[in-house]
Amino acid sequence: MSVTVTGAHGALDERDFRRLAEAVELVRSTTTARALAEVVDAPAALAAHLEFTHAAVLVAAHGVGDAVAALVALGVRPHEPATAAAVAERLARRTGREVDVRLVRGTVPGCPRGLEVFVAVGADLSDADRDAGAHLAFRVTTDDDVVPRGVYETLLDAALTPDGADDRDGVTELHLRGRTRLALRLPGRRDGLLRRHVGRPDEARRAAFELMTGAWRTRAVAAAAELGVADLLATGPLPTAELAARTGTKEDKLRRVLAFLAALGVLHRDGEQWSLTEVGALLRTDADGSVRDLARIYGGLFYRSFTGLEHTLRTGGSAFEHVYGAVPFEHFAAHPADARLFEGAMAAGTSFLTLVPDLLDLPATGTVVDVGGGDGRLLGLVLSAAPGLRGVLFDRPHVTGAATEVLAGLGCADRARVVAGDFFRDPVPAGGDVYLLSRILHDWDDERASAVLRNIRAAMPAGALLAIVERPIRDDRSVLPLSFNVHMMVNTALGGERTTAEHRELLAANGFTLEDVRDLPLDMAVLVARADAG
Repeated sequence: MSVTVTGAHGALDERDFRRLAEAVELVRSTTTARALAEVVDAPAALAAHLEFTHAAVLVAAHGVGDAVAALVALGVRPHEPATAAAVAERLARRTGREVDVRLVRGTVPGCPRGLEVFVAVGADLSDADRDAGAHLAFRVTTDDDVVPRGVYETLLDAALTPDGADDRDGVTELHLRGRTRLALRLPGRRDGLLRRHVGRPDEARRAAFELMTGAWRTRAVAAAAELGVADLLATGPLPTAELAARTGTKEDKLRRVLAFLAALGVLHRDGEQWSLTEVGALLRTDADGSVRDLARIYGGLFYRSFTGLEHTLRTGGSAFEHVYGAVPFEHFAAHPADARLFEGAMAAGTSFLTLVPDLLDLPATGTVVDVGGGDGRLLGLVLSAAPGLRGVLFDRPHVTGAATEVLAGLGCADRARVVAGDFFRDPVPAGGDVYLLSRILHDWDDERASAVLRNIRAAMPAGALLAIVERPIRDDRSVLPLSFNVHMMVNTALGGERTTAEHRELLAANGFTLEDVRDLPLDMAVLVARADAG
């Protein structure tokens, strides 16, 4: 229960009076090193470059006079109150309402340090609001360029996070947050550190331009992939003229694109010589985990299908079908070159599958059934990791054509058999100990996905393992899953990524319990489920 303290120090909430008293004691008795330790666990040597200058607290009062009276009662000499527009603005953003905030500075007799009291007049503040408005201030004692940067970077390394800045009266003040808020005061205008701390003044417009010109990046990377630039640079740097000659392009035009790619981190430039960065090396055809075909299809076939995004939003229909006149698999059947590119791109996007076997609770013996297993690569990797297991690949006949060769290449063809069938209509091979379902559910809505899961559940004994490989949406900042969610909407009639909760509900509705979600690279995951009893 809150208690209001009255008397010589005026009417002030007991919590706020206690905060004031603690701040006064801190200012009177605390060294720079001890004050710094209140904020962060930083190297002891850091305190040698800092001076603890003042403590600041935020209190609520009916009037600024209440805070002034409290300061006097605590032996602090108050200065004339002033407005505190910056704090009022921060508090308004935090609380969602306008707040009148006044600043009362105080001098503690016999102490070189001061006190700042921000008074929210007539406001109802939470403890979190009060904590957010408090800080300890430190001045960098050396007026050069090296020490302030070193102090700032050390604070960031100690896990403090940027929390605003002020730049006025010839002083740059950077705010950081640790256990409490820290104000780092630097003499003079420090434009470089300000940009490092809060970003460029045009950051929002710059971000908007980067979003709007993302298509230019996609096409530049796709053009480099189509021309085979990375393959040409595989053995070392080449000059612009030679790259132009070997790709059949105009030298001056190619130079512009190469410079753009260098700025994007795809290439490294040394005058007219170009070489591959670690990112650019992934565009090589022979690279482990090559993304060349992905770059070609995202910058080609799917780049064009995205021009139908508004059609999907307005009608609910497939953008791919709107643009190409057929759903994807019909289009691929009629266009073999696109089908080969799609198959290559899908293979390029499965490098993470090598990590899946280690995430599975595989029995020493038994049977693994890969439903919709395609070319058999995942099944082959699982069987290679568990020599005592046998495998069954279940998919449509025209999809499994390469499976025998892939399984043989992984040395497990003698332990695997291919069963042709449609996982919507035909019985799934029964009696397996582990069932795999990799990147299938995101192709379908809940109704069709449920049909697949029910068919699998009918084949499984209770307690058998179902391992689902998907890219679940974990939170609202998961850019890759969210972007693929739109991609699936554009390029399939019914597909989309699901949140973890949606996966759990879908599984529960069809006889499974989701037990765990195990992370893979690029926001992929293995969702481990068990077949329920009954």
